[in-house]
Parts: sequence; C-alpha cells; structure tokens
Amino acid sequence: MSAADVLHAHGKRIDLIRQYANEANLAAFSSKWMAVLEACAQWFGSMPLRPDEHAEPGGAMRATVEAAYFAMRLSGAQKFGADQPSERRRLLEPQYLYALFLAACCSRLDEPCRHFRFHRESDGAEWVPAAHGAFGTWLAGTTYRVTRREEATPLERMRTALLAREILGAERLARFDPVVLADLFGAINPEARPTGIETLLHKVARQAIETTTNFELKARRAAFAPDLTPAPSAAALAASGNPTLPAVKTLKADAAPAKDESPSAQTLATDPSGAAEAAVVEAQTTQLRDLQPVQARPSATALPMDAVRTTGADKSVDRFTEVLGGTSNLMRDFFRAVSQDVAAGKAKVSWVDDKLAISKRMLGNYGMASESLVENLRKFGLLYKVVGQEILLVDKVAALIAERPAPAEGL
Repeated sequence: MSAADVLHAHGKRIDLIRQYANEANLAAFSSKWMAVLEACAQWFGSMPLRPDEHAEPGGAMRATVEAAYFAMRLSGAQKFGADQPSERRRLLEPQYLYALFLAACCSRLDEPCRHFRFHRESDGAEWVPAAHGAFGTWLAGTTYRVTRREEATPLERMRTALLAREILGAERLARFDPVVLADLFGAINPEARPTGIETLLHKVARQAIETTTNFELKARRAAFAPDLTPAPSAAALAASGNPTLPAVKTLKADAAPAKDESPSAQTLATDPSGAAEAAVVEAQTTQLRDLQPVQARPSATALPMDAVRTTGADKSVDRFTEVLGGTSNLMRDFFRAVSQDVAAGKAKVSWVDDKLAISKRMLGNYGMASESLVENLRKFGLLYKVVGQEILLVDKVAALIAERPAPAEGL
C-alpha cells in the first residue's frame, strides 16, 4: 500500500484533526500537519502494530492517526504553560498544541519492530529502522513477509525519540522554544505509569494512547449474541401489520384446502360484508399472535429503550445531564467537580448581581482554560456575563453548583 492509499483510508479522522489544528488555510495545514502524517504513512507502510491490537494490514498507521486525533481532542480543555506569564503563555500555547500532535504521531514508530520481523521478499533482507529508515521507501513497492517474534523486545523510549528525529527533521524542531522542545521529547512514547512530576504534555499524550488502546481492545473483545427469533412469514406480516382486503384474500386462499369450521369462517360464508372480513382478520391476527414464541411477544407496557432508561433512573436523575445535555462530557464533568468541591468546602463561589460567579483563578485547579470555558458557555447560552475575573452563570447552571442564599430580613 502506498502512503497515499494508507492516508486515504483515514480521511475522516484527518478532517477532524484539521479542525482542531485551526489553521488559517489548507496550505499551512498541509505543510505543518499533513506532511507529518505523510511521513508516518511512508514510515509504516502497510505493517500491523501488534499481534493483539491494530493487527490488520495498515494497523500501525491507523493507530497513529487515532492517537493524534484523541490527543487533539483531549487538548481542548488543557491550559499549557499555566506557570508562565500571560504574554509568554500566549506565545507557547500554539507550540504546545503542535508538539502534542507530533508526540502522538511519533510514539509508536518502533512498536511494530518490537513484535514482528519484516523481510523483503525480493532478497530476504530484514528491515532495521535505524539503518534503513522509512519502511515504505526501503520496500520500494515490493512484497514482504511478516513473522512474529517469540518475545517482544524491551521498550526503549530513547530509541523511539531517535527515530522521531527522522520523521520530524531539524528544520521543524528548530521552530520550538527550548522549554517546549524538551517537553516534546519527554512526551514521545510516554510512560504508562509515570513517576515523579508529570508534564501536562506527557499526560495528554499518555491519555491519548491509552484511549486508542482501550477502544481497540474493547472492539476486539466485543461479542454479540445472535437473534434466534424466527422470521415471520409474509402472511403473518400482512395480517399483523395493517390488514387490508388483499391480505384477507391471500389468507383465505392459503387456508382453502383445509375445511374451516370456526365461527369466523361460518360468519364470512353467511355474511360477505366488510364487517365479516374484518372479523376474520381480527381472528387470524389473534391466532398468529398466539403462535409467536413467548420471548418474541411485545409486552403490553413496552416502552422505547430511551423511555425505559429514563423510567429506571427516575429516582437518581442526573441533573447535570438534564441541564447540560447539549454540551460536551468535559463540561458536565467540570461543573460536577465544582459542585462537589463547593459542597465539601474545598472551593468557594460568590454571588454578583444576583448571579452565581466563579473565579477564573480557580479554573486552573480543574485543568480548564478560562477562554475555553467562556467560549463554550456563550455557545450554549449558559453565560450571563463576565465581570473582571468573575464568570457569572445563568440561574439553571447556578442551581447545579450552590443554593441561592436566603434574602436578609427586612428586604
């Protein structure tokens, strides 16, 4: 598979990455972001990632695109460079966002070689990443053979970082601030269980790869029981759906060879009116219903699935989902955490102009950038106004966080 074919298979994911990249024009996105994905596609070719994860041809590149997508998705509510002055933070935040994308793209460069051996069919040579470079270039369009190693080789983060230099190039790396560059190489192939202080870049890259892995493993373990309900006949469908005169005639014709002494048949013979035919249809529909298996019969109190879920959860209705239903899960989790901290006395809120106000200074404790929060609140009509360092919320959101204080006596 060529690099273009590999990338074409993931066009929808790449379109979403472009939205998160927020570049002004297509040329900027192509030179900064798409060029990295093309280099990764040339690096991996059609190789799988692991025997038990992304194991299909092209699986390594699929894992790379998915990790990059989840990294960009998780970056939306992060506040990079929060310990820096405001001017410097505005300068570093775009660099951190781009560095996160690069770390996600380069974290699996040596993962296939830890589990497999790749031999070129033309001469039997084995691919060695450090010596041969990109697999697609080395393969040169020929076929190859994959064999699984008896044991996976040890994980070495330094080796992954060295291979990443070939993908990124010196010119691209020279654009980063030294602080961001250090965090970038520290986040490539992140540790699954970090020790000590973890940088925010490393944390988001680690979460993106964990999310990619968990989604894949859950999908591979999924098992769905077959539906054993027998398919109804055409006559049954005609009778039980919306009975009409042709359906009645069909049923009568099918039953003609057998002599029917039921009261409904006698009624039809003596009274050829429409009322008699309707009575026959009703009787036949009842018979068909009685012949259905017990498991296939609809309950008299059957409700749609959504209604059943709502009825079963009436005693513990999630007010945050009810009020913030149109927002993202991140927004609901944020307000839920604030509500819990306010109730426990860990966070303080105030009332300004009879509206609940939360301070921008407290948002850093939840990993939420004030600009992102204000933008999302305004988007969903949940923002009353912003007064200095205070964000005033509308009443329905305020009710989720704290109770309105009782008015003073005499007022």
